[in-house]
Amino acid sequence: MSSDSSQPWRHPGYVAIIDLVAARAGLLPPSCPAAAMEGIDRAMARAGLPDFPTYLARLEADAALLDDLLVELTIGETYFFRNPEHFQFVRHQVLPDMRRRLGASHVVRAWSAGCASGEEPYSLAVLLMEEGYGHQMEVRATDVSRAALSRARVARYGEWSLRGPEASRMRPFLHPEGRRYTLDAQVRDRVHFGYLNLADDTWPSHALGIWGMDIIFCRNVLIYFNRSTIEAVARRLHASLADGGFLIAGPSDPSLGDYAPFETVLTDWGIVYHRATPSQASWAHSARPVPPPAPPSPLPPPPRTPAPPPVTLLPPAPPPAVPPWEPAAPPELAGAHRALAAGDWREAARLAGAHLEDAGAEAMAIRALANVEPLAAVRLCADAITRHPLAVELRYLEAMVLLGLGRLEESERAARQALYLEPSLAVAHLMLGHILRRQGDMRGARRAFRTAESLCAALPPEAPVPLADGEHAGHLAEVARAERTRLDATFEETRE
Repeated sequence: MSSDSSQPWRHPGYVAIIDLVAARAGLLPPSCPAAAMEGIDRAMARAGLPDFPTYLARLEADAALLDDLLVELTIGETYFFRNPEHFQFVRHQVLPDMRRRLGASHVVRAWSAGCASGEEPYSLAVLLMEEGYGHQMEVRATDVSRAALSRARVARYGEWSLRGPEASRMRPFLHPEGRRYTLDAQVRDRVHFGYLNLADDTWPSHALGIWGMDIIFCRNVLIYFNRSTIEAVARRLHASLADGGFLIAGPSDPSLGDYAPFETVLTDWGIVYHRATPSQASWAHSARPVPPPAPPSPLPPPPRTPAPPPVTLLPPAPPPAVPPWEPAAPPELAGAHRALAAGDWREAARLAGAHLEDAGAEAMAIRALANVEPLAAVRLCADAITRHPLAVELRYLEAMVLLGLGRLEESERAARQALYLEPSLAVAHLMLGHILRRQGDMRGARRAFRTAESLCAALPPEAPVPLADGEHAGHLAEVARAERTRLDATFEETRE
């Protein structure tokens, strides 16, 4: 990084600080030097050390000072029940699987890694309370920012923390105090906060309580790490999971499948990582959802959101105006639908795959098979495309499965073939943006995200987006806009 003379650093001292952060914390070079320099200036001012050599020496000796700087170089964006589909996955897939394997008396262990000001672990605690685990949970939360941990322990929040679509579920547990809210003790006392730098080789640890986790949320943290740090963190995350445990990462986080022996579960919104039990050939094949017990919480829980379908990658019923290139499933696939609803991926793939004449049926088979045998799903894609060369959904699914396997060049080719067949397919542009970013093509990724944003913004906000598994245009436009915004600074710097 220090050899990159194209970056407009105002002083070589900034470069030395960034090099130290990369060596000690495994962070990537900042995409926006101007913002990084401002953050360093603020951290130096708080430390009362305006001199670069003195500040560098103190950074090397004082871990708390380094942690304070790391907060300036990363973004602690959070709110209650952020990415609600992740919590729905826990409710409708993870918890039923645990009940089936471990029984109703099992104490659930969950960890929010990179918890910031606490909204994420408190959301997990409320979810577990709603599902009947009020006295059978241990929720751990860690962060590199001691200031954020202090705020999390106090648990006082403003409306900004309640801006998400499902954040209203927290309101029964929040007591208004002027313009802010204090979290009820019955939630606050169920979360244990502690300091942890994920880049340090100090965990898993019984002393820290980071071991044997059933659920780990590590979202939008790994995006800041360089490759070697990601590899080490991925291995430690896998080691921190109990057999049968699940890791949920952020939608922009790098793929971890190449770094640790995770099973990958392909959902309609991304990849979930699973540590298989010795007796499980594949969780995705064996798990069966069961009804959750009633919550024991003394406070009235908020209204529950409707249960989404099990994670089968099966698109919901098409909206009234289905584009001609999005095939509907024929009625003879009722058996495949039942197998999907039961989580029997192999049977669903077998039944749907029997209808080789129907591109929609083959797409259903590919979606089911991708949960248990991604490589077989890739082969099935190739065969199905030979039979249905103009079926855009098959090309899109091929790109999705290849992306999950980390085969980026092949995934890019499949995504571009889907867009050749249907240039207005917003989800393919969004996927292409992720592929290109992981390949280092920031300009191309920015263009893809911008196109996806424009296509979604041209639709009514509540309109379902084709092949987006029920996602509405307004939400996907926000997703694409957020991804594009992250790349804007990099693009501008490169152009200069």
